[in-house]
Amino acid sequence: MKVTLAIIAALSIAGAAAAQPGAKPVLVKSRDLEAMVAKMTNGLGSAQIPTSNPGHITMIAHRDADGEPEVHTKLADEIIIRSGHARIRIGGAVTGQRNTAPDEFRGGTITGGEVYDLQAGDAIYVPVGQPHQMLVTKGEQVIYTAAKFPG
Repeated sequence: MKVTLAIIAALSIAGAAAAQPGAKPVLVKSRDLEAMVAKMTNGLGSAQIPTSNPGHITMIAHRDADGEPEVHTKLADEIIIRSGHARIRIGGAVTGQRNTAPDEFRGGTITGGEVYDLQAGDAIYVPVGQPHQMLVTKGEQVIYTAAKFPG
């Protein structure tokens, strides 16, 4: 019993240390999210969803064409499909990519990996360092959110 109470106390202290006292909730309505990605260029509309913590990155994307291969060397992705249908290739090896920001690579070609079918309501986790590419069949589209966080 004392061990259980000690564990609960330790977890409570750890949770308090992680609290963000000055942070405020940020609500973005569905219609506003959709407006953020209504304008598309080269098969992609994307925007960062506001948060009260600059270290938290959440994106919304609307695609009607394949995305570029991506590799994040410090961030994992949790992708949740809002509407539509797509496939995502994860893993394998990338050749020909370019460095687009610190710890971020895009472009090139992925060989190997595994392809997953995604529909509205599905979620998929992409581990840190895993090449991945959203694939959209011609004539289809997908809208999804992607939360990026240290892995």
